Order: sequence, then structure tokens, then C-alpha cells
Amino acid sequence: MQTLPVLRPVTTHSFRTLFFTPQTPCRLPASYFSPLLPAITSWFTPQSTLNTSFFNTALTPPQLSTFLTVESTTPTTFERINIPFSLLLHYLSHPSPPPCLPCLYLAQAPLLDSFPALRASLPTPDLVTETGRGDVYATNVWLGYSSTIDTPLHKDPNPNLFVQLAGRKRVRIFEPAAWGGERRFREEEEMMVGEGRRILEEIVWGEGGISGWEVEVGPGDAVFIPKGWWHAVKGIGEGVAGSVNWWFR
Repeated sequence: MQTLPVLRPVTTHSFRTLFFTPQTPCRLPASYFSPLLPAITSWFTPQSTLNTSFFNTALTPPQLSTFLTVESTTPTTFERINIPFSLLLHYLSHPSPPPCLPCLYLAQAPLLDSFPALRASLPTPDLVTETGRGDVYATNVWLGYSSTIDTPLHKDPNPNLFVQLAGRKRVRIFEPAAWGGERRFREEEEMMVGEGRRILEEIVWGEGGISGWEVEVGPGDAVFIPKGWWHAVKGIGEGVAGSVNWWFR
């Protein structure tokens, strides 16, 4: 696997010229995003758990009772279920996943649309609003335990700026033509559990396969993934991992 180039200096002009317009991926250093996103420090504790007191203060009781869709996974099953946000907060308030429960993951969630009070802690970066046409297609939040996070190979319909807020993740990125037709990885159930999941895991994360790029991100680190580029994500280590991404044009 190749190492992603790092954008330096981090300016709208350099980002647009070197990576956005050519549509090639890059890494952006934590020194740029850490001062811009208060959620990196306010949403999480030094013990790598979710800072539930922040959310309990920022949101009202009715908001905390709002139902959100989360991924629920066991070794043999995958489903999406609706649970109150307060229950997810409680689940993520521990140093490790509670035993004897399915793994819960808030994935690709429009959390800022549900809770506008959180927008101040996750402002949209200038790189998103000023590099292209200024169209922000979606802001997605991802929350779960690092040891349980394993997002299978997929590609996005828009350019993607992905920023790690807490914990660590490993990202593998492949050119659009690397995997052939889309239908090869179309069925979600096949990608998430069973033999299909095992085969896909071996292809993407095994050594000696298709050449691509790999990057490990921690709090404040960011990755630009162009439209149509394949990518897969794994959590690293223990504790809670949080991420945000912006799809933009």
C-alpha cells in the first residue's frame, strides 16, 4: 500500500489546485483541524469515552429522547434499529463495549440536522464551502467503539472530506477502476455478515492484493476522498471513535 500525500500548506488554493481539481486523495494534518472543531475536545473525555455531560447540557430532554437509526451487529447478524439518542450516549459512556450486547454504531448520521445546537461544535470548514461550488450535500457523524468499527468497501457519490474526532481509524483507498463493476459489492447483507464479508475482508485488507493507498488517522487528522474512489475503514485500538465527514461539490 502507498502512503497518502499530505497537503501542505493547508489553504483553499493549494487544496483546490493539488487535489480537488485533479480528483486525487490526500491527507490533511491535525494541526489544521484541531483548532477549528471544538467537538474534538468537547464531545469526548480523556479516557476515550463519550462526554455525556456535554450532550446532556447542550440538548433538551425531548431532544435526548429522539430516536436515531444505528447499525446493530453480532458475529452472524446485521440490522438497522431505532433507539433514543440518550440510550446511545449511555452505551458509549463506557471504556469498552458492554458485554453480551450487539455492537452499536451510529453511521452516516445527519446528527447536526437533528440537533442544530451541536452545529457550533462542528462548523463546516472553509475547505468545504470555498473549494468547489459551495454546495454541501451532507454532514455525517459516526460514533462507535473502535474495536467494533469495520466499514466495508464502498464509494461515495460526491467528494468527501473525512475528519477524525476521537480514537483512531485505518483507511484504505483505491482508484475508481480498481474493482470493476459496482454490482460486485452491491448487496449490503453480503458485505456485512457471513462468507461474503470474510471474502471481501480478505480482498481489501489482505496483503498482496490490488494496489491502493493507506492512511491511519487520529484526532484532528483528515482525509480527502474524491468522488467515485473506493474506500474501506477499520477502527484501531480501544475506546470510542468519532468522525465527521462532509460530502460537497
